[in-house]
Amino acid sequence: MDAWVALDFETANGSRASACSVALVRVEGGEVAETFSTLIRPPEGHDEFWSRNTAIHGIRSVDVAGAPGWRQVWKQMDDFIAGAPVVAHNAAFDLSVIRAANAATGVPWPTLRYACTVVLARRTWPGLPNYRLPRVAQAAGVRFTDHHRAEADALAAAQILLAQQRHHATTTIDDLVTATRVRWGRLDPTGYTTCKH
Repeated sequence: MDAWVALDFETANGSRASACSVALVRVEGGEVAETFSTLIRPPEGHDEFWSRNTAIHGIRSVDVAGAPGWRQVWKQMDDFIAGAPVVAHNAAFDLSVIRAANAATGVPWPTLRYACTVVLARRTWPGLPNYRLPRVAQAAGVRFTDHHRAEADALAAAQILLAQQRHHATTTIDDLVTATRVRWGRLDPTGYTTCKH
């Protein structure tokens, strides 16, 4: 059965290690099977909340004071992902958050393969004015509200990828990547490569 996990992070400031919220959506056989989301207390030294970031997502330092730290959240995420491919809209950002937060807390980088719905959207709906999440969701016919809320953004990314599968008449994420001639992104403890076409 085709199975993969869409994810989205929000950050407290300009540091990619400053994850303050995450959401994951597991898709199995073309249907949303399970979701996970939590606030995160960013790692020490990366925990300042910039007003610019708070204006975007509404999360403040007081909101995460009792939240679990990155190491605990990453363990939950790793268990949730369970070796499945990962999907994100602008995946280069979200995967950089994993790399930076793991590095900041002494956790080795995981081994993951990932696809980017922005890269896939350029191969699916060429000529859009931009490839930001609301615009791509509209092209995909996905109803989308609450932009920059991790739960909403992760679900939108999942629904966009399902729409991309339908557009290319594919039923698995591997077939979609092949049909669009996109290269998987990969991350492991020794380095990473980006998802691109």
